[in-house]
Amino acid sequence: MSEEFEKGFDIELDETEIDFVLFETERLYVREYNIGDFEAVKAYATDAEVTAYLPWGPADDELVKKIVDSRLKSQIEQPRTRYEFIVCLKDSGETVGAVGLHLGSDLKQGDLGFIFNRRFWGRGYASEAAKGMLRFGFMNLDLHRITAKCDSENLPSEAVMKRIGMRKEGETRSSVFAKVRGVFQWRGEKQYAMLQKEFLNRLFDEENARRTD
Repeated sequence: MSEEFEKGFDIELDETEIDFVLFETERLYVREYNIGDFEAVKAYATDAEVTAYLPWGPADDELVKKIVDSRLKSQIEQPRTRYEFIVCLKDSGETVGAVGLHLGSDLKQGDLGFIFNRRFWGRGYASEAAKGMLRFGFMNLDLHRITAKCDSENLPSEAVMKRIGMRKEGETRSSVFAKVRGVFQWRGEKQYAMLQKEFLNRLFDEENARRTD
């Protein structure tokens, strides 16, 4: 078993950008928010298509500022229950979106979410970052279970959940009164989940497969 497998992700400080880098994937690095992220967040948070299934979107400048301020505040909360991170391209440092885990009161379960700038859709970045967050949640935070939810018609988000190996637990009908494309209405919701032991078994199988190649 490799050292990386045992430890999860090493958390390190990128002194060049003065950003807390949480982990890297093949093409991305995932870091804490900083005070200079307003324009990057605005680029996707004000997009009506990106926020079509989110209750707060599209955002105006005031809401974008509140979002960034809220993410900064979460970094010093004790106990910390919100792990909201910025996702950047390794080769350019450009922000492509954000990914997060919201923990329950027991600090053993988390709900996964992600949002990406529309310019970068269709390149697999959401799946790559979301898979990294599964590893961060299970290995670094020692979570027992991670869930993810989406509107029944939000097929791209559901595709990400499937792609990273989460299993569908169920679908409700007309169970959530939510704003979709600017209109409040009753909507259905799909839920996916993964247990820590499922993640570790999958990771162990992948590790063994690499060793035998």
